Amino acid sequence: MISTCYRRIGAVILMSLTLGLSGEVLAQKHETHKKSHKAQISQVSNGKLLAKTRKEYSRNSESSPLPDLRKYPSGIKRKKAFLRTIMPYIAHQNAAITSERNWLVSKQYDGRWAPSERARLKEIVTRYKIAWNGNLRAIPWKTLLDRVDIIPGSMIATMAAVESGWGTSKLARVNTNLFGMKCSSSSCNSGPGKVKGYLHFASVKESVSAYVYNLNTHPAYKSFRSSRAQLRKTDTTLTAKNMIHKLKGYSTRGVSYNNFLLAMYQSNQHLMVATN
Repeated sequence: MISTCYRRIGAVILMSLTLGLSGEVLAQKHETHKKSHKAQISQVSNGKLLAKTRKEYSRNSESSPLPDLRKYPSGIKRKKAFLRTIMPYIAHQNAAITSERNWLVSKQYDGRWAPSERARLKEIVTRYKIAWNGNLRAIPWKTLLDRVDIIPGSMIATMAAVESGWGTSKLARVNTNLFGMKCSSSSCNSGPGKVKGYLHFASVKESVSAYVYNLNTHPAYKSFRSSRAQLRKTDTTLTAKNMIHKLKGYSTRGVSYNNFLLAMYQSNQHLMVATN
């Protein structure tokens, strides 16, 4: 009887221990599940944050219009906001031109042309409005390299600031025209509600690209391009300081306009450097 009693007590103790261990395992599984669930929530949350970050970054997308900079008080804050808006597009434009120019330089003394390279050359020549009959032995290299070149970023930013009142003029706000670019009756694209007689652009990127293209192709700025080519021959770095006075004919104010541009550049150079 005693032995049977002890066996029953041992069985009860063993069952209690088993249940205790099972409960601990279940508790651990539950805790692991809770942690996993929290991790999933955290990942979703981080995903939302990442998506928001990407959305914020995409503000400077190719189709971004000019933001209303009047919400910033005039002075340093507005200038910084304007430069933060425009400088990425200027840098992108100059990087694209530099890449294209480097490719042209690499092909200048190369007699081998793949079909894709010939097509690329033809596209560049056409885009920059250069006369060429397609003869690879008579490529207009001088004209090409005079035109396919950058304009100093600080010079572009300075002219945009002057012509648009740091992005607050009606022309800048309504037409996204940062450089006061006019149009003829045959080329105007200003629709209802736009400033008449001036080009209208869909984005800041378009406005910057049109300005650079204008200086690089229009006959009125041939002397500007020739001066730039001369600086290239002497391996002189292109800067706003040494290029602003090379630009002639952009304003009816003549030399006084260039003097004003240079003064504007010099007084805001530190902001432009900080934004780059």
